[in-house]
This record gives sequence, C-alpha cells and structure tokens, in this order.
Amino acid sequence: MGNESTMSVRLDPLHYPWDPPEASGVVLGEDFLPLGLAADLNAVLSGADAAPLGARSLVVSIGSNSSPDVMRRKFANYGQPVSRILPMVRGRLHNIGVGHSAHVSTAGYIAAAPYSRTGKCTTVWVSWLDEGQLLALDATEHNYRRLELNGKDCGLVLDNGERPATFSLYASSWGVLNDGHGAELPLMDQPALFGLLAGSLTGRDLEDEKSVFEGPPERVVEQLALASVQAGAKDWFRSAGLVTQVDFDSVREG
Repeated sequence: MGNESTMSVRLDPLHYPWDPPEASGVVLGEDFLPLGLAADLNAVLSGADAAPLGARSLVVSIGSNSSPDVMRRKFANYGQPVSRILPMVRGRLHNIGVGHSAHVSTAGYIAAAPYSRTGKCTTVWVSWLDEGQLLALDATEHNYRRLELNGKDCGLVLDNGERPATFSLYASSWGVLNDGHGAELPLMDQPALFGLLAGSLTGRDLEDEKSVFEGPPERVVEQLALASVQAGAKDWFRSAGLVTQVDFDSVREG
C-alpha cells in the first residue's frame, strides 16, 4: 500500500476497479505476502493468529473487491474491529461473465457485476473471509445480493488446482448493462464505458439533449457523484433498453 498520493490515484473513480494482487497470497495488514502455489495458507494464518480456512467463507471477488487496498478500506470503515488478514488466490470461473451493474455508485463510477453465460471463463480473485470480514463486506454491498453457487454448475478452479465445491459471489440487484441489443457489455475502463453510454439516450436531459456521460471523463465522474444523478441512473438505463436481468439459476456446465 503506497503513500497517500499513490492511494488517491489508485482509488480515483476513473481507475476503477483498481489493482488486484500480482500473485496469490495473503493480505497482512498494510503488507501483502505473495505465496507459491504449494504454500500452506493455514500455516500462514496460524502464524498470524488468524482464523483458519475452515472457519472462513469462500467468496469470489468481482471488480474492486479484488483490490487489497479496497478491502483494507472497507474493513477499516466498518463500525466494529475487523481483522486485516485475508487470503486472496487467483482462479478461473466457468459459466460466468463480468460486465457492469446497471446503477451508478456513490463515488461516481459504474461498478462490475457478474452474469451467467454458459461457456464463459473469467479470471477472478477468491478471498477467504472470517465472520467479521464477511459482515463488513456485506455492509458495503447495498446494491448487490450475495449468492451461493456450487462448483458443479459454475466450475471454479484455483491456481493451485483446487476446485471448491461451493462459494459465494455478489450479484447486482439491478441487472447488468447491455449494448441495446441484448448482449451484455464486457467489463471495461470507465472512460470507454462513458463514451458508449454517451452515444445512447442514457442520461440525456430533455431540455438540452445533453447526456451526463458526454464530455471529459473527469467531468462525467463529477456529475455521476451527484445524488440526483445516481437516483435517476437506474431509470435511464432501463428506459434506454440497456438492462439485462441476471438469472444464475439457469447456469449449467457448458
């Protein structure tokens, strides 16, 4: 975790979803310990006097929850003390794609969200959260619902070859954005997404016909950070035909 100026760049909404780890490992407070594929996570957790893997919940991280800096901030902002010791391992998730949630976050960016798609394979980060960490993370996900999936329907393969039988992930309560023709938009950087949305009817003022997504990305983020803009975003996306509802019950092995 760098100095304050580095943090401000990393958590700038235009840089969403910020930096994941460079390798699988364990968040240890302000540090990150990269681990080899044969490393014993339980040994590391025991040495740090932290809850073992068996007492933790396996959660697939989508978007900014893959960033150690973001997870540190979420734990620090929770109203109760939360451990900042967190295993994070890279993996591949089958039959799930990642796009953008059909809402605008309070910070002014459009966050990531998963959707079911047979045959898709997505690189993801997986975290093992203790009870307090899971409560803290749930408290930040007001626009999402945490679902439990199983490895039979959505194969999850960790970098060390393990295939968890069950795991959780957060799905958007508002659906995901599509291209106006039903195809889900892939996860992209914020300026690129703003450019696409500016070309639709999304967020267009009825008086001056100008979209809040038009113009320099820095100005767009300022507009999107306004509560009034966020309140209308879900309706804009829906009226423009850009929302696909997600249904994870339909996922099957492809």
